[in-house]
Amino acid sequence: MERRARSRGDGSAPPRAATVVALAATTSLALLGDLMLYTALPVHYEAAGIPVAALGVILSVHRFIRLAANPLGGLVYDRLGRRRPFLAGLGLASLATLGYLLAGSFWPLLAARLVWGLAFSLISVGTLAILLDVTTPADRGRTVGGYHALANVGRVLVFVSSGWLVDALGYRRTLAVFVPLTALGGVIAWGALRETRPAAGVAERAPFLAGFRALDRRLAVPAAVGFATFFTGNGILMATLGLHLRLETAAAGTLAPLAALTGALLAARQAVATVAAPVAGRLADRLGDRAAVAAAGAAIGVAGFAALAAGRGLGAVVAGVLLVALGESVLLPALTAWAGDLTPPALRGAAMGGLAAANDLGGATGPLVGIALAGSAGLRAAYGLAALVALAALALAWLGRAAGGGPAGRRAEASRTGPGRSPDRPGTIG
Repeated sequence: MERRARSRGDGSAPPRAATVVALAATTSLALLGDLMLYTALPVHYEAAGIPVAALGVILSVHRFIRLAANPLGGLVYDRLGRRRPFLAGLGLASLATLGYLLAGSFWPLLAARLVWGLAFSLISVGTLAILLDVTTPADRGRTVGGYHALANVGRVLVFVSSGWLVDALGYRRTLAVFVPLTALGGVIAWGALRETRPAAGVAERAPFLAGFRALDRRLAVPAAVGFATFFTGNGILMATLGLHLRLETAAAGTLAPLAALTGALLAARQAVATVAAPVAGRLADRLGDRAAVAAAGAAIGVAGFAALAAGRGLGAVVAGVLLVALGESVLLPALTAWAGDLTPPALRGAAMGGLAAANDLGGATGPLVGIALAGSAGLRAAYGLAALVALAALALAWLGRAAGGGPAGRRAEASRTGPGRSPDRPGTIG
């Protein structure tokens, strides 16, 4: 199978496994500061110098800037290649984590979160584009699932370590440890990641925004499913879990280190994804029905949020969180593969930027809606809303079988590239 690479001028392809491992390691290190805030801020917001009312803004504002940065970042990746923008994103991630350490009030912390928004736009869009570059329709699902599994191992370590470190060292000392570790991710990427942008179409210089107009309109369906998934899981659940645990432990009269407990539960959420994502990716490849697998993941998410809304005690919280994690792990690899099947190589940056923007719109509005609804009607009302949104995602995904997400959509992609061939070969771009 032929693959094209532009790195070092030798025309050789970067090994797929090495690329996936490098992406997982660098993205996990880049996320150290961000994931620590989700673990620590709901419990230790005073240490950051912000009021509890500002939690929703701080935890979601970076996603709003990404609504614009993701699509533009995708176009940059299609114009400049993958390596340089990805390294720039990792540099901004280090700057943002340093900003968390130095910020002592709302506005400096807000500025650092905006820098993080720009950083993660480049990191997340670049990661997806690179994964599409090194895969074909035949192996895309399992490769994306494998990436999610490895990245989730890193997130498990981050959640566990950040929770315990905050309880043991304090908020700022933990950040002081994480700043150099975040910078280490850039060093790894510099040495391990090579250019993967396909050679086909590189010489063609279309107008900068033309990539969006050329995208398949059927991409709106997986984008809508992604919005719903991130609104519920990365939005409502991530922003309210610490508060929910505080209420449940208080109701039970239990004394517990809340930051460590929150971190452990979020780590368990990622551990489920580590096991489930590769299995789901392989299933999506074997069945060739990305939308059906995504619908199954959404159904599991509905069950998880129903448990959070109706259950009582820590056991119900644990069960709900793990079910939501399992649902996301089944859904997301299939969703990325679905979007990739609908996108020619020259437009991968633009397509993944648009998909990431839809995800971030959900992740940005989820914390605001969840915290506001929890304050006015209670946490159970917030989780009830999340269950309804997940149910809507299930319906959209199932209907999406006729919009390129079913077996026919994958067969159409395979017919463009030919059996066993890489879609990166010249001549496959219409």
